[in-house]
Amino acid sequence: MTAAPASPVRSRRGGLATLLRLGIATLITGVATGLAVLLLVWIVHSLEHLVWGHEEGPFLDGLAYPSVWWLPIVTVGGAGVVAAVGWYLLRRFGRTLATVEQGVDGARMPWWETLVDTVLQVGSVAMGASIGKEVAPRELSAMAGSKIVRWFGLDPRWRRILIASAAGAGLAAVYNVPLAGALFAVEILLAQFSVGAAVVALTVSAVATLVARPLVGDGSLYTVGSLEVNASLIVAAVLIGPLMGWGATSFATITKKLSRFRPQGWKLLVVLPLAFTAVGALGAAFPLVLGNGRALATAGFDLSQPALLLIALAVLKYVATTVSLGSGAIGGTLQPSVAIGAALGAAAAAGWAFVWPGADGTALAIVAASAFLASNMRAPFTAIALIIEFTNTGFTLLLPIFLAVAGSLVASKLTSRESLRPFAPIDPARP
Repeated sequence: MTAAPASPVRSRRGGLATLLRLGIATLITGVATGLAVLLLVWIVHSLEHLVWGHEEGPFLDGLAYPSVWWLPIVTVGGAGVVAAVGWYLLRRFGRTLATVEQGVDGARMPWWETLVDTVLQVGSVAMGASIGKEVAPRELSAMAGSKIVRWFGLDPRWRRILIASAAGAGLAAVYNVPLAGALFAVEILLAQFSVGAAVVALTVSAVATLVARPLVGDGSLYTVGSLEVNASLIVAAVLIGPLMGWGATSFATITKKLSRFRPQGWKLLVVLPLAFTAVGALGAAFPLVLGNGRALATAGFDLSQPALLLIALAVLKYVATTVSLGSGAIGGTLQPSVAIGAALGAAAAAGWAFVWPGADGTALAIVAASAFLASNMRAPFTAIALIIEFTNTGFTLLLPIFLAVAGSLVASKLTSRESLRPFAPIDPARP
């Protein structure tokens, strides 16, 4: 005897119940993500105030400088010791950590190990380590999301979407970039578009951003004046795009290669402190190299440093970040990419003024940062949204940014020696 088919009324009620569970889970995930970001931001600000003596830290939140020259050496070297011991103990005695991508695909993310790992990451940045801090909020948020979706008994498809949305919301909340956070979830982590995924990602990002605002604030990360787009800027954007693509591809390639040889076991206890101490010594002479890159990017957007010094700082930031990540540190490359691109773009603007005067130097720095970030992330739409929300420039620079990013991606494609077939989909396993 075959079972009678479910009545339309029962099916409708079941669908509404599932939709209600999904809606509640989405809201709770947004709140949990915002609270996770608040915790990490509070840790960063507290450490910066304690160590550097500023209400807002010198290398994350502004352009303040250390009070004495030797402070970066001691502080960053000390951060290396603490981080090395922490990660060593975590890997030896803790459960295996899962990356955000693995969590999206269903792997369990242990809660206390993930919490310790993320605190070590943002703590290192607060003390001046030359790494990005965006990985930590994504990991902690994805872990929280993975717990919530299991509590609500959602099916695998919605679990995946909600965990990816939580990770994107972590990025959104820590930088006040809700659109970019939602795009990150859809473009990179899910690598596919659906209306349902977009609704969930946008909602979680919006809620998390609102919850985190008491500490993060509601302003843009960078403050720039009014900008003008003219023919000189358009031509400069076309020319600088491929240059940023080549530079970003080498940055991503070297970072990825060095990460394969990260020291393990007792070697981590030696290599990571030495690398951080070396970065601290570099920062004693060039403080803008330290931290996640916001200070250097600000100098680029403000055009506050000579062109040759900006080029040198971009190179030093490139080296400091790749060495730090290759020595065993866990972190990102988002803000370092923005910093390198902005510094090179500002330096290029100074030279371009002799060829075709009239291009806004700040505008060209923003365009260059967009192109560098897009090729490093291999996610053009997320990168563009990030830069627009970072600088609050709206639609003003969209045309030169689009041209520069397109040229950057083509150059990146050629530099990486991939075939000239249409661009492959974004690899969701890419860090």
